[in-house]
Amino acid sequence: MTKKKVLRIAAVVAAILVAIYAFSVLTDSTRGYSDVDTSVAVKQLDDKNVEEVQINDREQQLQITLKDKISVDGDDDVEKIITKYPARAADTIFEKVQASDAGKYQTKVSEDSFLGSLLVMLLPILIIGGLLLFFLTRMQGGAGGAFGIGKSKAKELNVDNPDTTFDDVAGADEAVEELDEIRDFLQDPARYEELGAKVPRGVLLYGPPGTGKTLLARAVAGEAGVPFYTISGSDFVEMFVGVGASRVRDLFKTAKENSPCIIFVDEIDAVGRQRGAGMGGGHDEREQTLNQLLVEMDGFDDREGVILMAATNRPDILDPALLRPGRFDRQIPVGNPDLAGREQILRVHAKNKPLAPDVDLKSLAKRTVGMSGADLANVLNEAALLTARVDGNVITGDALEEATDRVIGGPRRTSKIISEHEKKVTAYHEGGHTLAAWGIKDIERVYKVTILARGKTGGHAMAVPEDDKGMYTRSELFARLVFAMGGRSAEELVFGAPTTGASADIEQATKIARGMVTEYGMSPQLGAVKYGEEQGDPFAGRPGQGTLDYSPAVAATIDDQVRMLIEKAHVVAYRILRENRDYLDTLATKLLEKETLRRPDLEAIFGEMPLVEVNDIFDGQDVEFPRDFREPVKTPNELAKERGEEPPVRPDFYSEARKARMERRKAAQEAKRAEQLEQDQQRQQGQQGQQGQNQVPAKLPGFPPQQHGQQGQQPGQPRRDHLWGGQDRTNPPGDPLNNPYDQAAPRHPGEQNYGPGPDRGSGQGPSQGPSQGEIRGFRLPDNEQPDHPWVTDDAPTGRHHRVDPEKTTDDTNEEDR
Repeated sequence: MTKKKVLRIAAVVAAILVAIYAFSVLTDSTRGYSDVDTSVAVKQLDDKNVEEVQINDREQQLQITLKDKISVDGDDDVEKIITKYPARAADTIFEKVQASDAGKYQTKVSEDSFLGSLLVMLLPILIIGGLLLFFLTRMQGGAGGAFGIGKSKAKELNVDNPDTTFDDVAGADEAVEELDEIRDFLQDPARYEELGAKVPRGVLLYGPPGTGKTLLARAVAGEAGVPFYTISGSDFVEMFVGVGASRVRDLFKTAKENSPCIIFVDEIDAVGRQRGAGMGGGHDEREQTLNQLLVEMDGFDDREGVILMAATNRPDILDPALLRPGRFDRQIPVGNPDLAGREQILRVHAKNKPLAPDVDLKSLAKRTVGMSGADLANVLNEAALLTARVDGNVITGDALEEATDRVIGGPRRTSKIISEHEKKVTAYHEGGHTLAAWGIKDIERVYKVTILARGKTGGHAMAVPEDDKGMYTRSELFARLVFAMGGRSAEELVFGAPTTGASADIEQATKIARGMVTEYGMSPQLGAVKYGEEQGDPFAGRPGQGTLDYSPAVAATIDDQVRMLIEKAHVVAYRILRENRDYLDTLATKLLEKETLRRPDLEAIFGEMPLVEVNDIFDGQDVEFPRDFREPVKTPNELAKERGEEPPVRPDFYSEARKARMERRKAAQEAKRAEQLEQDQQRQQGQQGQQGQNQVPAKLPGFPPQQHGQQGQQPGQPRRDHLWGGQDRTNPPGDPLNNPYDQAAPRHPGEQNYGPGPDRGSGQGPSQGPSQGEIRGFRLPDNEQPDHPWVTDDAPTGRHHRVDPEKTTDDTNEEDR
């Protein structure tokens, strides 16, 4: 409820109260009478000091006008008195009035008027009805009052001032391509209609939470240039039967009246969930709403020019009738970004943040595998908060490092008191993970290991994958089992008994081993068969327990195979740790000293440690299907690399089409911008002409750009009054960071920080930091800083690449290049 509405209601209530008070005062028949005790009134009757008497039998009240004034409570001029008497004394009072020789007396028997009686009877009903009306309006969100229950709650966004465009979306190029085609169709339908093409009637965006589905919808709203209505799936269904269907009809009615337009339903699974087989009854409110939605999307009525967009995290529970062509013609997956997408997302969110020269967004993108766009935005926001906490002015690499750990594992538990023995066990446990990963083939190198407590964990070892892999071999999955069992093996090797700290490792190992046996068909004994089918829950909308579609004997075999895999990985991890006990002790000592070790320090500790390769994971795995040792064919890129040529570029039709649309879009934007500029100049000239002033029309600063022969600031030179401008800072011609209206606009200090810093061996130079004042930022404690310099982050992160720590950074870069 808004402040104005509250004030309006308060004013109405106050006016009603004032009116009631005024009415009661004006209609009061006892005004002017002084209230006295019964004894005083009786004495006046006995003394015959009475001029006029009125007996009110209903209220048991006596009103007397006196002949001579008396004194009451210090008032000597009291001429009229009033008093009450009991009902049983009515006869006595009447006799005294008759004996008082009053000049006039009368008895008044008052009766309630019809209007008063009606008011008394209706007042409680009106109060209760008003309260019900108020609460009913509040439950319906005030949508059209109590009689607007069936009115749609959709909000129309302002298309003239868009807050989000496709330029704000990164890491979802395919989804942007699909949605940009719809925007192009709405703005230029003639080109498509000539070919007989029809715009998709519905678009469904699906994917994990935080991947940017709603952001894409906001970008479409900002780009389409047509009315855009947005509503949540939960806004359709309320407590009253039939409200959802009524709101669907009202929404599409409004959309048809303003076509062409776009309707966006966020979290459509709230209303589009798959209908049960009679469970819940045919009159279930949600099913009625869904049925009406199906009719509106593709029924007898035409909805030409109305496009329905929807987003959901659970496409598997949507009703099949909702997903068929004609309703949702285009279903666009929006998944977690890959390496390039994560780097683009980090660049977008780092635009308005000052970054220090040591920030490396490419390396940060490598370390954030599996993060969504929302997670990456949270990382940069946490880094900014950490910088503000220490009163810094730039975001450093240490701030991003700490922010990543906070997003993954939670904040540090600095207040927790850990005993020396528990700290030692944790150091050996995490060292066991690290050494197991470093000593086996087919797994990525550990990027960082720490014994600092975060969230529910007492420490962690982070293995950074080489790239976003979509497939894993049997050996790679088994190597992850060895990595998971490294911590428990270290506890057994050093302390002789395992602890409860390995519970999460055992859970993860069991999940991987069971997947190898029941889902991926990697066990020769069980064959390439998937065991266990998921049975959906029609009420909860999520998969239930897997049904036993196999015999108890097969279930026992599955359990045996899972146990065998974990035990074999346990044995391999224990053997690696026992044969390299010196490395384990050195690693534990360093962890107890520094608490956090990163890849340069780990490289210096392990050096060229031999790798263990396990070939016989399952008994008889290569008997029936042995490998043919003929090498596979090479890809065109591999052949070009062997010949010393550039990789071949394949023509991409969609890329060319997208480029053409972007050029048309850019030309339209430039034309619109030029038209707006001309209108502004004409408006200013008209205002100057009316004022009689002969002045030059105002222009945007720096537009058109000055030539070198003109006086003033030269193109590409920094503004002298800007904090980030330096003497040697220029923007090259064609730089996308240049302002189209002002070629002298300064660039953001963080825009050049997307490459590694100078001490990380990058070929790109760092951006210029603040030219005035001291650079301040978040910095990790000295004991958590690496003792050895970073090598280039362009090198693969896998275990097959070794870097000699004795080599200099320049030599390493040259070798990698």
